[in-house]
Amino acid sequence: MSKSLKCVWTLQPENPPHPVIPCKNCGILKPFKPSGKFRLNANGSRLDAWLIYKCMTCDATWNRPIIERRNRKQIAPNLLGALQINCPEQVKRYAFDKTGLPAVAASREGETSIAVHKHIVEGTVQDWTDLEITLNAAVPVNLRLDRLLAQELGISRNVVKQLARRGALLDGNDEALQLKKPARHGTLIYVQLTDQIALKAQIKSALIADEFVAL
Repeated sequence: MSKSLKCVWTLQPENPPHPVIPCKNCGILKPFKPSGKFRLNANGSRLDAWLIYKCMTCDATWNRPIIERRNRKQIAPNLLGALQINCPEQVKRYAFDKTGLPAVAASREGETSIAVHKHIVEGTVQDWTDLEITLNAAVPVNLRLDRLLAQELGISRNVVKQLARRGALLDGNDEALQLKKPARHGTLIYVQLTDQIALKAQIKSALIADEFVAL
């Protein structure tokens, strides 16, 4: 009898992208990082809002436009309130969004690390035959599916490729999982290990070692 372990993997980059722009103090292109604060400016009924960035060398500031010349009545009250108090969730939302950013600095060691938080929806880690994973990535991440699976299932990327060739890795349409694709929000991954007893035990050990939280 088939027993499914259904879980949600929430992917969260641990460091936001750093735009590379001319620094007025350094006099050359420098990477800037989010300061964690917004700046607001009202001109009559019109409002401007920026996310403040700081040069990673000298702390010179750069304001990234968030809202430009918008009528205050057109701004959702909850968004306006979040901007006024420098809401950490709103800061994170904009800091991790690359849309409209200048060129981004090449990642340094640790800057591309992604935390993966696992939550059980159905089944138990100790007793399953099929594994169903739903990816939750509200913030876009730069991580291929083969790397993600190898990292989180405790197996090599070669083993991941072998599983895909055998038809043991499927997507939400029951088609072969495209391992080179980046992890995206809503992606469904099915892992079927009916005849892979040793490999199943290895993956179970890796999952048991994780800190799952039941929903």
